Amino acid sequence: MHAHTRFRTPRRTQVWLAVLAGVALHATPAAAASPAEGGTSIQASRYDLPAAPLVVTLDAIARQSGRSISFDRARLADQPAPAVRGNYTPRQAVEAALQGAPLRLGDGDGGVLNVYVVGDLGVVSVFARRDQAEKGFKADRSETATRSGTDLMDLAGGMTIITGKVMETQQATNLRETLRNVSGIGFTDSPQGLPVFSVRGFNRPSTTTNGLSDQNASQTNVYAVERLEVLKGPQAILSGARSLGGGVNVVLKRPSAEPVRDLTIQYGSDSDRTVAGDLSNAFTDDKRLTYRLVASSTRAGTTDAGVDGRKDDAFIPQIRWKDASTDLIAGLSYHEAHVPVPRYTFARRDGVIMPTPGIALSNPADGFDTRERRVFYQFEHKLSPDITLVSRLQHADDVLRLHAYSSNAGLEYASGAADSQPNGTVRVRAGLMRTLQRQTAGDHYVRMNFGTGDIDHKFVVGVNHESSRLQQTQWTGAPQTALTLYPQPVPLALPASDDANPLLSNIASNAQRQQAVYLQDQLSWNDWTVQLNWRRTLVTQESFLDYREFNVVSATPPVTVGKNIPGAGVVYRLNPSTSLYGALSNGFDAQTNVSCGGGLVPPIGSKNKELGAKFSLLGNRLSVTAAAFQIDQSGTLVYDRARACYNVRDAQRTRGMEFDLQGQLAPGWQAIVNYTYSTSKDVGNPATLFPGKPRHKASLWTTYSLPQVQGLGVGLGISGHSAMLGSFDTRYPFTIPKQYQIDASAFYDIPNWSFTFGIKNLTDRQLYGGTTASAFVPVLPGRKFLLTARRSFN
Repeated sequence: MHAHTRFRTPRRTQVWLAVLAGVALHATPAAAASPAEGGTSIQASRYDLPAAPLVVTLDAIARQSGRSISFDRARLADQPAPAVRGNYTPRQAVEAALQGAPLRLGDGDGGVLNVYVVGDLGVVSVFARRDQAEKGFKADRSETATRSGTDLMDLAGGMTIITGKVMETQQATNLRETLRNVSGIGFTDSPQGLPVFSVRGFNRPSTTTNGLSDQNASQTNVYAVERLEVLKGPQAILSGARSLGGGVNVVLKRPSAEPVRDLTIQYGSDSDRTVAGDLSNAFTDDKRLTYRLVASSTRAGTTDAGVDGRKDDAFIPQIRWKDASTDLIAGLSYHEAHVPVPRYTFARRDGVIMPTPGIALSNPADGFDTRERRVFYQFEHKLSPDITLVSRLQHADDVLRLHAYSSNAGLEYASGAADSQPNGTVRVRAGLMRTLQRQTAGDHYVRMNFGTGDIDHKFVVGVNHESSRLQQTQWTGAPQTALTLYPQPVPLALPASDDANPLLSNIASNAQRQQAVYLQDQLSWNDWTVQLNWRRTLVTQESFLDYREFNVVSATPPVTVGKNIPGAGVVYRLNPSTSLYGALSNGFDAQTNVSCGGGLVPPIGSKNKELGAKFSLLGNRLSVTAAAFQIDQSGTLVYDRARACYNVRDAQRTRGMEFDLQGQLAPGWQAIVNYTYSTSKDVGNPATLFPGKPRHKASLWTTYSLPQVQGLGVGLGISGHSAMLGSFDTRYPFTIPKQYQIDASAFYDIPNWSFTFGIKNLTDRQLYGGTTASAFVPVLPGRKFLLTARRSFN
């Protein structure tokens, strides 16, 4: 047995962008950092740095080594540094740069190298730093899964963390582009709403922001995101209901005493233009009070679908107080976006996908509009060295508006026509719907570290609550319009969906409240870690429908459903760099239908069984995870018409294997790789189809800094999947073909500037998204380019 050491321990946005640029130009820097290397095995590398100002030399060492170096830039501004030439570890290189200077080198948390002015070492206090996820392809820890800051190697379950650095190098414009880096994630599109994603084959994942339930977390502005945490397997212990296959947690960038003054300008195909700013620094000399301000504005021209391009405005200010015992963050966010109607085509009854129509299928102004407002806080206070109080709360107020044309039946056929001979006409109708959502979510717990004999405990006890109310208003009155698409399209100006639907159809509202108490315990003994959890959740639901169109009103009074959810996992450290684990986790979603057996039907349930292995390689610079899993769903409704009630049965079973790799393969070479093999079937009805779920899915993204030319590098990405079903319809099934996409980029970094030129879908392949109906086969964008320039005023 190999023992390893354990330690207890809108317009307004454009105005703000101008403010960001002004502050960046005039602010006085206070500290600097660069990507953290982490790990215990540190290799020497060749340095060839000329004599220069010390701050320039320290920045160069940080960039080359990937090691974080913290120092007071203002106090060292006039300090020179000698030439640093030779083979050195990062520490040795810094020591060489400090020769003859009245400075001292010390070690900080997380492998940070701290440079102090002589005499300052004794007065250094704890202050907020930028997270590891902002600086590299790999993150080592997560607060989310166990609520106790667990190393991913000691986590009994699969989790993939997509860092902000990955998003930056990929020039991601939304979180969907980012999630394709994760094994087990899938997407299906619809003309009646935003894309729906699944985890391990189940379409009811939980979505959270900073660990709190957030129904629209996946729409978060990409420039505000520090990391994405994808938790594999049901996550009822964290979010209660609505987590059958897994969950996605969006972690926002946080205030830091390490200065950030970045201005990003981006231009791409379809006249896609973005300006974004990111500011963070300390308000006070002791660096305890800090702030962060992220803002961005995007506008685009006409898309390939012939409609107006995307719009996106975001503004996220936060303040933070952090000292040795207290960490308090308070902030708010405003995000407004327009997502255009996607380009799509149709499938014939014989399964052939038709060419993409050459005309717009909706009014140019149509699409999906969202407005999201958040106010939140995160509070953590050490009551003693081993007891910490944590409290988090978020209130969300969202408006979603769908205004777009769609077709229910797809291609039309003359009477008696063969399946391969549609008449070339499609009938579309304008839809108009507005959704108002309000949600308040909180999580409050006490975390305790203690020992019982030889066993160390990280024990958490807490309460979780969430209340949400959704009101959906739908208008009607739009006539069907026949569009001739084949063999030659005939353009037709369609009126805006807002104007085409003058009559109020219905107003529906739904409310849900969750209240829960939970326990989590992580027990560590020698090379073994056991994770146990239990949660008791009460879910109360009620609904109201006013169907004005048919003069019908109905209401469902409040109904409360309770559910106990246990979970367990075990991790064995085979050696310091290898972990083996097994896990059992559960999920559920409440149901309030009347059971034929009396009372209410039981909740929809999911049970995940998982085995896996994790590896930390190359001095902790590279992580690899491999897992095999099976998720079984129960509680699917079966309606009994004769008795007007419901029975339930077992249904979906998904089995699969996942592989994830991310981190640094060699100096200057970063990569993130994933592969998924999965199959789904209905154990109660073998004829059930599962569209939009390929058996094989994989992606690779890698960047390499060329050693021959300092600052110059390239990026390459390949992603693809095997063929998948495109429809639930067993009469006329069709298949989305196997496909792959190649992306490429070139970047050049010089002091205070970085430039990236990227091309997505380099070979301009015809690619299709996941779907569930022949009347809507999404066509993904063809070849697109993006040019990004980033100026750092640090």
